[in-house]
Amino acid sequence: MRHVALLAVICTVSLAVPTASAESTLARYRGVTLGDSLQAVVERLNLSATGVKVVHERPAVIQEMTWQPRTSISGATTPPDSVADIVLTFHDGRLARIAVNYDRERTKGLTDADLREALDSVYGPSLLMATRTQPSTAAPSVKQTIGRWEDAETLLTLWREEYPNRVGLIITSIANDAALQQAITDGVRLHATEAPARDLARRSAEAAATKARDEKVRRDNKTQFKPN
Repeated sequence: MRHVALLAVICTVSLAVPTASAESTLARYRGVTLGDSLQAVVERLNLSATGVKVVHERPAVIQEMTWQPRTSISGATTPPDSVADIVLTFHDGRLARIAVNYDRERTKGLTDADLREALDSVYGPSLLMATRTQPSTAAPSVKQTIGRWEDAETLLTLWREEYPNRVGLIITSIANDAALQQAITDGVRLHATEAPARDLARRSAEAAATKARDEKVRRDNKTQFKPN
């Protein structure tokens, strides 16, 4: 059964990534490529633009959207997909990160070596070599890198998390990932810095709305009140 599951992963990855071309093979997944515009990704994956979530608006626009494989097409059930979902992150309107989360049932029982073997068949040998099996010293909720592939432009990282037991890939641009990370960090910091002012504005607006509502009730009651 483990070999059947491994074959499913190999087939999924092989279909997901086209053969090598002038572009970075690692940068392409399920028909989209790092650097694609948000509109191009929406069209290629047949997604709705309403599914785009704005993570940060300043100092740079960071957006996210999630793609999930369809379980049926025109009434016909498709074979099980090894991918559970793909989270696509955009930096100023361009695809900057592809985060693939594999279905837990499709990777159940697969060892780190099994997973590396599946990806080696597509990308070539992992830069992270297999090591002797030993108890992990990392916290069970921390993602541990179990495979890594890169070329001049792109870094692909295979990770595993013990609790919950999950496996996934992260595909990023070597040149642009630092800018993405900095934009996210700055966005978080800016959001935290402006939190007190936002909270004050919210409470002031709520107080004004309550006061206006109470005043309307008072006027209506004053007009209608009859003491006898």
